[in-house]
Amino acid sequence: MRLVYTLSISGLLWFGWLQALAQWVSPAPTTYTPTSNTLPKWVVKFAPLSLLDPSGTVQFALERTIGHQQSLQFEAGYGSQRTNIWQQPDNNHYTRYSQYEVWRGRAEWRYYWRRFQAPIGSYLALEGLYKQENAFENGTVGVGVNEQTGQYQYYQLYSLPLSKHVWAFTVKVGRQFPLPFNNRFVADFYGGLGIRHRTITRPDRPEGYLFYSSSGSLIDPFSTASSPYSFLNVSYGVKVGYTF
Repeated sequence: MRLVYTLSISGLLWFGWLQALAQWVSPAPTTYTPTSNTLPKWVVKFAPLSLLDPSGTVQFALERTIGHQQSLQFEAGYGSQRTNIWQQPDNNHYTRYSQYEVWRGRAEWRYYWRRFQAPIGSYLALEGLYKQENAFENGTVGVGVNEQTGQYQYYQLYSLPLSKHVWAFTVKVGRQFPLPFNNRFVADFYGGLGIRHRTITRPDRPEGYLFYSSSGSLIDPFSTASSPYSFLNVSYGVKVGYTF
């Protein structure tokens, strides 16, 4: 019950913040008034904040209306160690992780409130997410301890692939509204809460004591927390798009 209460209160706070912010930026009209007489059916979007995520991606989305009040949105993104602002360049071979890459995809169903018409106005959305992060873990293992001296007989370098898989389901509220300079361009603010589940897949490491250098990232993309692991998911952001 405490989780349900927390989700409900947080959702109401998110919705109030989004409504106030959207009204301050540009109040959405009750009807869409494009330069032509045809209502837009498609919205192509870019998510700039995805570049600032610890698992940053170049992220695009495509929304398609299905009736007056509903729409479907599909989103995909890709990132690498070179495009991630939180990680060192991939040419640094002394970091714990190398050849890092991430793939992220989302599918979303939206329902716009009755006084609005898709794809403009306030909405409730159900979102499913899948994300996969891949990298090579580099380290050194001490082999053959000398019982008298406590020293290792020799050290061996190793590099092994590992992957992190993330699934999430989120309930979101948001507001999509036209920008004042051209109502074909829109901004989409949203936030929501849900459940996230992750697993980390790694092969068996060499036997012996393991030594690691720096992870090469301000935030470890493969933390040592137990796996599999389920926890609360918080989703928020903004997209900019073009309707047609």
